[in-house]
Amino acid sequence: MSVMCLGCQRINPGLAGVAPHPHLGHQGFTNPTQKGREESREDHFRCLSCGAKWLRETDKWGVDLGFKLAP
Repeated sequence: MSVMCLGCQRINPGLAGVAPHPHLGHQGFTNPTQKGREESREDHFRCLSCGAKWLRETDKWGVDLGFKLAP
């Protein structure tokens, strides 16, 4: 198991308005298929420094729901 870099350690999961740190590369997005989330957008990120995978969800009204670690 690798250690998360300082940039990733500073991300507060679930906090809206957090910008990705400079080494967090955008990997594309998906639209969840779970009931009630069909119109949401999940952006996928991967840290180029430590390899941590993050998701940032935006709901159907455009509200940023913050980052969370990808499963």
